[in-house]
Amino acid sequence: MNIATIQKQPNIESIQQLCPLQCSMALCLNQLRTAKIQFLNLGNLIVCPAQNCLIIFKYKTLVRIAALTNT
Repeated sequence: MNIATIQKQPNIESIQQLCPLQCSMALCLNQLRTAKIQFLNLGNLIVCPAQNCLIIFKYKTLVRIAALTNT
């Protein structure tokens, strides 16, 4: 899947394709920037509001991508 396709479908699945589990934080951030996805970097936690998801790292390695919920 290429970057143009990912930009058309902003959701968790597109984030998972850009940033597979166990990838580095640097790779993930570069992929998000290349895809022009807005994010907020909070250290070991990256928030992507348009995709409604959290990207969680442990020791700079991706361990989980979770959906944001409004409760």
